[in-house]
Amino acid sequence: MVLKKSDILLGIDEPRKVLIESLGGEIYLRPLSSAEINKVVSIEAEGYGNFEASNNNRNTQAKGKMNLAKMNAAAAKAKYEAIFLSINNPGNDEEWTLQELEMLKTNAIDELYDIIMDMSGANTTNEDVKKFPED
Repeated sequence: MVLKKSDILLGIDEPRKVLIESLGGEIYLRPLSSAEINKVVSIEAEGYGNFEASNNNRNTQAKGKMNLAKMNAAAAKAKYEAIFLSINNPGNDEEWTLQELEMLKTNAIDELYDIIMDMSGANTTNEDVKKFPED
């Protein structure tokens, strides 16, 4: 079957009814586009800090400074953004704000985020890690 551009681009505009166990019911979510995934990843990367690496005759040295509070805040902000983009779709009757999402329990945020990343094709599984080449 030869796909048309309209068939390929249709995916993010088709909300799916998903059971959210931590919320005790169903809600419509939509997959994120590659540009939206990049936005979410960039938000999360803001918290990583600065890293330097050098390679001198097979000796690789790396230095880094991390601020765990900043990393945690950036990771949370990225999750809220992903959920905000996915949950605000024509399948749901009401629009959500970022402030409303921040009031949800942690387990609901984690479950929503994992489902959205899965449906968007952006989650790495243990199988992906097993395929990673070793030294």
